[in-house]
Amino acid sequence: MSFPTVARGLAEAHLPAPEARVIQAYLAWRAGTHDEALEALTAAAAQWAPDTLTVWHARAVGIQGDVLMELGQGQQALACFEQQLQWGRAVGDAEMQGLAHNDIGVLLIWDDPDRARQRYQMAYNVFQAAGMVHRAGLGLSAFNLSVAYHELGDAARSEALLTHALEVLNQTQAWPYWVGAISQRALRLAGEGQIEEARCLSLDAEAAQPELPLDSLCTLQFFRAKLEVQHGDAHAALALLDTLQAWIDTRQDMLDDYLDVRAQALKRDGQSDKAYLTMRELLGAVRRRHDGERTTQLKALEVLGRLEDTQRVAAELREQAAALEALHREASELSLTDDLTGVSNRRAFVQWSALRHQEGQPMVMAFIDLDHFKGINDRCGHAAGDQVLQDVALLLRQLTRPGDMLARLGGDEFVVARVDSGCQRLAGDMERLRAGCEHQIRQPCAPGELVTLSIGVVQAAGTLAEDMRRADEGMYQAKREGRNRVRVFE
Repeated sequence: MSFPTVARGLAEAHLPAPEARVIQAYLAWRAGTHDEALEALTAAAAQWAPDTLTVWHARAVGIQGDVLMELGQGQQALACFEQQLQWGRAVGDAEMQGLAHNDIGVLLIWDDPDRARQRYQMAYNVFQAAGMVHRAGLGLSAFNLSVAYHELGDAARSEALLTHALEVLNQTQAWPYWVGAISQRALRLAGEGQIEEARCLSLDAEAAQPELPLDSLCTLQFFRAKLEVQHGDAHAALALLDTLQAWIDTRQDMLDDYLDVRAQALKRDGQSDKAYLTMRELLGAVRRRHDGERTTQLKALEVLGRLEDTQRVAAELREQAAALEALHREASELSLTDDLTGVSNRRAFVQWSALRHQEGQPMVMAFIDLDHFKGINDRCGHAAGDQVLQDVALLLRQLTRPGDMLARLGGDEFVVARVDSGCQRLAGDMERLRAGCEHQIRQPCAPGELVTLSIGVVQAAGTLAEDMRRADEGMYQAKREGRNRVRVFE
């Protein structure tokens, strides 16, 4: 993805292996040549043995979904991503599962940003549980979560996630994703009237990464031209666009956007006649693409059928025990999110903590319990109690930091855990949570009655079970001292 020329050479060196065909299909999709992508997938599908299922099958059907999504075939693309998710689980590959959730979120983001957010959160959880090897996927899902929260109007959460994404993507040198995140921040700054800050951000990013691959560098420059058109100097935008002509010849997927931005720049620069001609060029490009889409869609369905046949035969040959094991694994992985509050659940917390322990990272945790919650349920009803839990979870989301593990353990108990060598920062965040809850959340049937929290904070020092017991004891110590307080348990 970062170095497509290198990837293309690697694939060509291993032809006619089906794995090499899948890499070729990916590169063709990235370049916007859908027919070429489908031809490579067809060649790969023809070579696979009918009684096998590998991660490459999941990769192939994921690329198939990407092609269909760009052709406007949303339902068929969704079927491909669901198949990718199923196969990713069957072969135990976290990357395929996370990317499937991510692409389903991309399908949903503009029509239903909250459902997209849920899918992006699932992707984030999968990549987070998978550890360091999938940090690039973690950065991508954090970036997409930032976009979803931006669409939902949660600016603070969106900005925190964008900062988190930029840090992770820079560390992993996932340059195409990193460029997208930098460009998103620059466009947001320009949209808020901070055009000079947006320019500096883009230029500084380019200067700070001299090893940036050519494709990523050109993408960054294109987005700088876009922000100039929308909020700055149209003449400067045209100068940038002129330098990108050779690049756009290799990225047909960007052609429509490029011509649209160029037409806007020409119009704002007072060159209405050239803007008109550029819009006609854009119209011609759209018509040519549409003319070929019906044939491309038929090819896509043919490839999908071949891949489905592979899975059907493989399923018939598997033993019943293996099928039951796969279903059990699927059920376990689906249950990483608490249905009521949308935060992680106990299972996700245990998996996250076990991985931190395995990696030898220092960890602190806070146990959070709502005071007199049973009384709220008894007086106001369980629906009102559920609303209080959702309000507390929302406040927790706002006050936790990127990279924190936030989970509902069950009932009215939550936990926040983070990698840290001391309790002070977490205890300070929990004190802000306690004060915020006391001032912002009221009992639904008794608006004058406060909703308060008792919180115990502990430095992890032993097994997870022992650390959880000590954090729980810290929380009960806070209750014994009068509730509505934070206690660091030594």
